[in-house]
Amino acid sequence: MKKIETHHAKVRWSWVAWMIFPWASLTYFGNCGGAPLAFTIRKLVESPAIVALLSSINFAMVFLVSAWASYMSDRMWTRWGRRRPLLIVGWTGGALAMFFVPLADNVWALAALIIIFQFCSDVGSPYEPLYNEVIPPSQRGRASTMRSIMQNMTGLFFNGVMLAQFDRQYDLGRMNDWLRVDGERLIYWVGSAAVLGASAFLAFKVRETPPPESIRRERFSVMGFFRDVFGNRQQWMVYLLYVSPYLVIGGIGSFMASSFGAFVTLFTTEQLGFSKQQVGWAAATIGIVNMALFVPMWGYLADRLPRLRLFHFALIVPVAINLTLWLVVRFGTDYSLSFSTLLTFAILSEGTMSLVMVLWGPLVYDYLPSNSYGTAGAGFSFVGGLANFLLINGAGLWVQGFTHVFGTAGKSTFDYSSAFLWQAMAAAGAFALVGYFAREVKRGRVIAHARVEFSTAKKKARTETGGSTAS
Repeated sequence: MKKIETHHAKVRWSWVAWMIFPWASLTYFGNCGGAPLAFTIRKLVESPAIVALLSSINFAMVFLVSAWASYMSDRMWTRWGRRRPLLIVGWTGGALAMFFVPLADNVWALAALIIIFQFCSDVGSPYEPLYNEVIPPSQRGRASTMRSIMQNMTGLFFNGVMLAQFDRQYDLGRMNDWLRVDGERLIYWVGSAAVLGASAFLAFKVRETPPPESIRRERFSVMGFFRDVFGNRQQWMVYLLYVSPYLVIGGIGSFMASSFGAFVTLFTTEQLGFSKQQVGWAAATIGIVNMALFVPMWGYLADRLPRLRLFHFALIVPVAINLTLWLVVRFGTDYSLSFSTLLTFAILSEGTMSLVMVLWGPLVYDYLPSNSYGTAGAGFSFVGGLANFLLINGAGLWVQGFTHVFGTAGKSTFDYSSAFLWQAMAAAGAFALVGYFAREVKRGRVIAHARVEFSTAKKKARTETGGSTAS
């Protein structure tokens, strides 16, 4: 197979498919930091505030480490490229550290391992810029759909097969004397192997070519970082757009057992009393419905309707569904809910949230010039990581404080359902920010750089081929 290269005006769809493959590994890797990590932490810790703190280490590393890695990936060039070295080293280190997470027998060892594997994985954060340097703007909407389908398939396998067996003990016969394998360990070990495979793919099958504009080679400095990352108004506006889905999630997690908080998972298992296996089956069912119905429909619309207007509307729908669920369980059923009812709410919530996610990537990169992808990625890591860190810890303090004031409910010691109220307040902020962004676009104060660059690349390709361009 010919090596995949960056900066082409049009690429083969086989290249798109290959570039989506690491997203499967990264999705599995990220899911390990969701429900499994929440269950692993919960075995050693009870306080929602401490559970939130340990769950948010990932995002602390994102705005401290990932931001630096993305920033420097625009300001370096080696014989192996500018982003690939960081990705290969970071992914390999993160995968090796993850292997030992389920072996931790106390909270201090677990915290240290979480810090190590999140630090390494965040060094390897600039994959989104590399991905978008391979795939041109005209193909990103459909590529986003393919990527969402792949991520949903990975989530289906993760939740329906792996998470559902979290408590299972495997009988290895005579090997039991020196090796114990259970569902928890297997989840992390498969994730470690998947990320190592993605690292090998980048090492041997992808080649970076120099960008159209010259690369600024410079050393890292804190002042230079903040000047370049936050130095102009367009960047600030794009960061507002970028952070809005995180505000909608609110740091409480999701029914897909995501890594953006633990409280939806704990609400389902500890407060409503469902098993880990049922949580896995629910998430797998949601993945099937998303993959078969919602994602293809949203992908079709993403390249045909005004993305920004659709995105703005989509922000409020999943939050309204979650608030309805909160009202039902608190005032209608006294925290006694059938599995089918919970599944119905979860499918509607995650299905509408998938519209936000399908639109999010293509929309954000519509407003960025390609030579600033790494710098923008640094800004995304900084504002996204900081926002998630604050949201997750804020949700933990909210749940603990709400329980202290209003008392517990359901089968758990803490009222985890109150996290839906925290989510609603955060989502109101997201809706306001995107409304402001849309007004600035309408006034011509925010420019869609990607479309301008695509027109230039298309003209160049037409010139090089003697006036004809492949359709």
